[in-house]
Amino acid sequence: MESNNICKFNINRSSDLTCANFVYETKNGLQKHAKKDKYLLGIVTRGQGKLTVDAKDYNLDDGCVFIVEKGVDFSVFGEDIEYCYVTFDGRRAVELYDRSGTAINGCIFEGYGALIDFWLESIKKADDTNVDLMAEAVLLYSFAHLSPSKKKHSDLISKMLAVTDDNFTRADFCLSALAEVLGYDAKYLSFLFKRKKGIAFTAYLRDLRMKHALFLMEQGVVSVKNIAILAGFGDALYFSKIFKQQMGVPPKEYIENLNK
Repeated sequence: MESNNICKFNINRSSDLTCANFVYETKNGLQKHAKKDKYLLGIVTRGQGKLTVDAKDYNLDDGCVFIVEKGVDFSVFGEDIEYCYVTFDGRRAVELYDRSGTAINGCIFEGYGALIDFWLESIKKADDTNVDLMAEAVLLYSFAHLSPSKKKHSDLISKMLAVTDDNFTRADFCLSALAEVLGYDAKYLSFLFKRKKGIAFTAYLRDLRMKHALFLMEQGVVSVKNIAILAGFGDALYFSKIFKQQMGVPPKEYIENLNK
């Protein structure tokens, strides 16, 4: 690899994920980065140094992967350190940052020397025709190998359940509404919920509403329309269809059997 710094820019942009800069720093000394408007994922390819994030120092060594959150001041220092990094942003950036467990584990991940050759080979092959693909490949491949934080995911699932419990009786409450409240991408929440709970969020929400509908019937509510509204289904015809699929009889018949 050449001894001069390499910096490649991506002019192809996406609202989902943008990898703006793909950089190989070979002449370091003190490097300060003004990348406050983007996230950064980097890996130390040679030498030792320090990463300072919000006035807190972290030791860097060969094979260390480091992540810096969007909007955070940081610098890398070391007389002989070499490292690569990708700056990224977009709708999926928050998802990737969260899945890494950085907020819980800290911004340093040690022992990822096996990724170095992939980074160096990728930046070596990157040019104007493929730098966006190379940078994104490095980014996603690296994130896929980082150990996620189970606690972080557990906390997020707990928040999803709490917000859902408070809002499921609203007919307009759905996965996208939940995502907006929590500030996460809806597709990511759907993926995480299914993986952790073993059921799709939409199915969980429907079952929660169905249980509440049964409770209302047991409490003496006899109007199918009112039950549908109070349970969060909104539409009585849709509620009746789902109810018969799950209970085997229409809601009106179920209510009559309760009152016999």
